[in-house]
Parts: sequence; C-alpha cells; structure tokens
Amino acid sequence: MQDEKRQWIMTDAVYDEICRTIGCHYPEQGGILGSSDGIHIDHYYFDHTAQRTGVTYTMDAPALNEVIHDWNDHDIRLIGVIHSHPTGCTAPSYGDRQIAEHIIDTIDVDEELFTPIVQVSDVPDGNITIHPYSFRKRVVLEEYGFAVDRSAAAHPVHEPTQSAAEIFARLQSVLPYDILFRKKVICVGCGGSIHFLETLARCGVGRFVLFDGDRFEKTNIATQGAYRGDIGKYKTDVLRERILQIHPDAEVIAVKRFVDDTLSDEAFAFLTDIQNDAPQDVLLCGCTDDFYAQDRCAKLAMRFGIPYLAAQIFAGGTGHEVLFWVPGLTEACPGCMLLTRYKKVLAGEAGEKGQSAGTPPYITDHLNAVKADFALKILCNGEEKTKYYCSLEKYADRNYIMTSFEGEVSAPAFAPLYATEKTETDLTYPTATVAIGQEKEADCTICAEKRVEVNV
Repeated sequence: MQDEKRQWIMTDAVYDEICRTIGCHYPEQGGILGSSDGIHIDHYYFDHTAQRTGVTYTMDAPALNEVIHDWNDHDIRLIGVIHSHPTGCTAPSYGDRQIAEHIIDTIDVDEELFTPIVQVSDVPDGNITIHPYSFRKRVVLEEYGFAVDRSAAAHPVHEPTQSAAEIFARLQSVLPYDILFRKKVICVGCGGSIHFLETLARCGVGRFVLFDGDRFEKTNIATQGAYRGDIGKYKTDVLRERILQIHPDAEVIAVKRFVDDTLSDEAFAFLTDIQNDAPQDVLLCGCTDDFYAQDRCAKLAMRFGIPYLAAQIFAGGTGHEVLFWVPGLTEACPGCMLLTRYKKVLAGEAGEKGQSAGTPPYITDHLNAVKADFALKILCNGEEKTKYYCSLEKYADRNYIMTSFEGEVSAPAFAPLYATEKTETDLTYPTATVAIGQEKEADCTICAEKRVEVNV
C-alpha cells in the first residue's frame, strides 16, 4: 500500500525568515521546524552555531535540544530539519537520512520527519527554492505535499497594543506613538550603532531591518556596548532581542549578511520589504566603517528614493561625522559631500576602512546621540503632530554635521570657534558640533547614476 502523503503549510513569516537566514548564506546552512497545530509550520530556529562547510552541515545538538525543550513546554512540536545543499543537489544525502533516522529514534516526532532541501542563488540574495522531502523509517517520500500560506490570516497586520503604547506615554507630546510606530529604520552595521538603535526603539520606532554578518568578539565589550554573554552571537540577533525587550510590539528583521555589490537591488527590496512602504516612512542608515559598503548603501537609498543617514568616527576618536540625504529636500548627496574621499579611495590614496581604533566609548555614545537626533528629524519631517515637523528644513543645504573633541579636528569650519577660545576668558566646552554647508558636485559618481524603478 502506498504511503499517504501529508500536506504541510508553511506560514509566510517562517518562509521569509528562512529566506533571510539560510537564503542569505552559502550552503550548507540549516535549522529546525516546528508546528503548534499539526498543520502549519509556524516555528523556525536558525542553527547559527552549527559546524558547516560548503558540502556538510553538522547540527549544534546541545543548542537545538534547548530550543526543542522550550518548544515542548509551549506545545510546539518538532516536525522537521531544513538545510541547504550545493547547487544541483536537491535531495537528502545518505548522511541526511542517517541523521533523520537518529532523530526519529531519540525524539518523539511520530516516526516521521520533514526534511526539505533548500537551494539558494549562486550569490545568496534571499531567493530560495525548497525541495520538500519527508523521512519515515527507512522510506524517503519524494514530491512531499508542501505549500506556503501567504494569506492575511497567516500574516496579521502589524498594529500597536495598548500595553506597548503605555511604555511611551511620557513621550507623546513630542514623539507621538502612532507616528513613530509605523516608521522603519534599516541599519547596515549593528556594532557601534547598538545604542543608537536602542534609543530609536525607546522613542517608539516600530520597525527595524538589521544587516550585519559579524558576531560579537571580546574587544566589542569595550567598544560596542556588548556584554560577555553576547560573545559569539550574531550582532543582529543580540540587537533584535534588546529592541524587543524595550519595545515588545516592534517588528525586527535580522539579516545575517553584509551589504555589498553581491546583494542585488531586488534582493535588498525583498529583504527590507520597502516596496510596501511610503518613502517618508523609511530611513536607511549606513553605520559601517567600510567605504564600499557605505557607497552601496548611499546608492540603494538614491535608487529607491528613500532618506539616508550615514556616520563615521575619525581616527583615534578625534571627532565624527553625520551626513544625510532626503529626496526633495537636500541637493547634495553623500557622494557630493564625500567627493574628496571618493577620489582618494578610488585612486588608492586612502584606506577602504575607517580608523576608529583607540576611540573611547563615550565618543561613540556622543555620535549615537547626534545620529538619533537627526534620525528623528528625518523620520518626523512633515509630521505636524511632532516637535520635529519642520526642524529639518534649516539643515537642507547644511546636511554634513561634524563634531570635534578638544579642538583636534582641523576642518576650516571650526576655525572661528578655536580662535574665540584663544581670546576669551571663558572657554567653550571642548566638544563642538557644526552643520557645514554643502553643494551639489557636477562630477559626483552617485548623482551621475540614473535612478531606476526596480520591480520585485
């Protein structure tokens, strides 16, 4: 008698999370699948601590056992193991079958385990194909019943709850929760910016997309607001948990990869879901010290017509910069403002990485405060109920903000301040911030690129 084939229905949320994790890494990567009702695959855990090579995936059994025990406590049943294979290898291997049989023998999974194989793009960009298989005691069932549920019921509308709104009650007069809750911040680089993003969550920002392929290291305890328990964890995962501890209704997408030329425009749009957002409700933040990553971020912002903010610390913490671009408001784009730097890097006269080593953590905190202030000015621009309704206008042509500590930055904009300090009895505080006027540059490489519509 032929085995009866079962139909699993994967929720939209689980499918998208698989795209953002397994789908954004080279094979082999994997995780486990769970179901709360025996019909829907509505739980997924990415096995980010597994041992892997390009052709093997070895599960982190202790970590997965903890997840499975937690699932059991909440009536969520383990129903499968999902992982990616190299291009063309679309079926479970002999080793996969042995592992499946071992799991069935040691864990209560009703003697059947869903074992789908994922195929990713040649350059992983979040696009995947799932080949569904199920292992049942020495029988591999091909053409296993499988579907993705993209109905409204499976993906409820993201709306604030009364409980979460109470958290931000004292900010309502300046930062109305109903406005900030719908705003989306996309941040590329989540190490030094962790306090910046936490601050935005405390202000009521309701949606975040976090890009970073790095894990926390010991040195990040002193420089990036990490704790010992964070060591070895992905920065995006740590930050996601912190944001949700602050803002329980927030929607946080953690993408464990870097943003560079291997991430296509279409993949970026898919991972961030910006095609469903009003441009004024989105802010893309380039918070990495990599020149080419910053360049890619700036071009993505202009390509999709969404506001952009970037920041960087100067060598040794002598100062820092914040720059922004808002469509229809600012003339000079990031390429215009950093034209001299572009020319030096492209000519090989300057390094491709920032030199932030030796920066005291309080200077990073100061930068994050300036970033948060301008992020809120951008997100609330034109929102009549907020204190920031029109505060961005006076910075429209002065959209490069530089800070100097102890008079150590020799930029001409600080010369009048330094001169005053030498002649006056009372000194200004040694931290000075100026908004420097900017103009559109004719030979800017970013402005020269034609903005196009990207369909996803």
